[in-house]
Amino acid sequence: MTEPYLYVYVNADGSARELHPNERRYLETPFSGGDGARPYIKDSYSQKNGWGEIKGFLERSKLPTGTHIAPPPAEDPLKPIDKEEYAQFLRNKGLEVTKNNDGTFTVKKPK
Repeated sequence: MTEPYLYVYVNADGSARELHPNERRYLETPFSGGDGARPYIKDSYSQKNGWGEIKGFLERSKLPTGTHIAPPPAEDPLKPIDKEEYAQFLRNKGLEVTKNNDGTFTVKKPK
């Protein structure tokens, strides 16, 4: 029997799940300390990310005792998104996103 993977993913609702194989590869990828693409790994279960959400990668040992861990997702949660999907993601976070004539976007906090 293989040992459980060192990390799990905490969902926005506080539940936990095993990692998809691509998430494992992402966590095992070497990154430099200042690389903004490196994974965010929570220090504690209750720690929130930059959006104020509880979700993120967490060491399995830091998960509260008795927390059910769901199986990994069938679809890759790290699949790349296009510009329109990213703009919608930002809108869903409450930001104003305006498409410019050259195809770029301007993002700002609402007043």
